[in-house]
Amino acid sequence: MGVTLALVARAPIAGRCKTRLIPALGAEGAARLYEAMLHDSLRALASVGASRLVLLAAPEEGGVEVLRALAPAPWEVVPQSGGELGARLQSAMLRLTVSGDAVVFVGSDSPALPAEALASSLTFLARPGKVVLGPCDDGGYYLIGLSSPVKALFQQMPWSTSAVLETTRNRCRALGLAVHELPSSYDVDDDRGLARLVAEPRERAPRSYDVLRALGVRSAASVVAAG
Repeated sequence: MGVTLALVARAPIAGRCKTRLIPALGAEGAARLYEAMLHDSLRALASVGASRLVLLAAPEEGGVEVLRALAPAPWEVVPQSGGELGARLQSAMLRLTVSGDAVVFVGSDSPALPAEALASSLTFLARPGKVVLGPCDDGGYYLIGLSSPVKALFQQMPWSTSAVLETTRNRCRALGLAVHELPSSYDVDDDRGLARLVAEPRERAPRSYDVLRALGVRSAASVVAAG
């Protein structure tokens, strides 16, 4: 059995992505940073050893075409389908596991995620009834991996709240699923996350590092000043 790794993303369009970073970076700057974050995530995730790499593209704003032009080989761009996030993840889960592969969904808001830990965890998904979680310190997760489809993990979830991670843990326990958790990371979607990204060494997210320096953001203090 292989592992399909799917990066969940949208088009880096000014004014339509990373809107909470606009006060600090401006609409164009926020879009430039998000595009850099996508490149960093694609680079890091390509090295983890998954058998299939998918960029799961939100169709809004011409996202499929935009991301197809952005994604390097061997990434394959697959359109998202469905309404809210849970429906989109459930639909993608059913499509991507049809060949019997495990599937790992990764958010595109965490360019400094611990890719090394993810690489070492893929074998955990080779057996049924397994789940891998990458916790975020805001109470959500930056990654979820499933050895086989489990619809309940995406249905009636309190998306975009601090209860997502704990709700997912509780459902896994109730369903008898074994969970392996990766080191905690963070999303870059507000000033706090931006300040953490600025403090990362360049090798963790080089494209993001370079864009932030080009935008004049060089320290956590400069994020506070800009915001």
